[in-house]
Amino acid sequence: MNKEELYNLKYVLAEYIYPRLKAFKEKVDRKETPSLPNFKNESYFEEKKMSVDSMFKFWSQRLEEMLFPFEYYNFPEKFEDMESDYIKEKIKKGLETFAKYYNDLWI
Repeated sequence: MNKEELYNLKYVLAEYIYPRLKAFKEKVDRKETPSLPNFKNESYFEEKKMSVDSMFKFWSQRLEEMLFPFEYYNFPEKFEDMESDYIKEKIKKGLETFAKYYNDLWI
């Protein structure tokens, strides 16, 4: 590690996390993961049937939310057309989702 990495640590972490989280999501999308998080307490499933397919879809959507902040910090130019308040909200949501499901990021 060098001292410069600490100056903007979020960018260093985003460089590490983004490609790995993206590859993880691709495995989920291909249903190549042996397990899924426990979604019993998710309001999304209150009025829907909790099938394996719906859980994979839900998990993929959560992973997409998680990817946004890390993608943004790696490639901010891709998001120049978005309003800054919208970006801030998506970053906040993505990081909250990342924290919520952090222990479920395994294959």
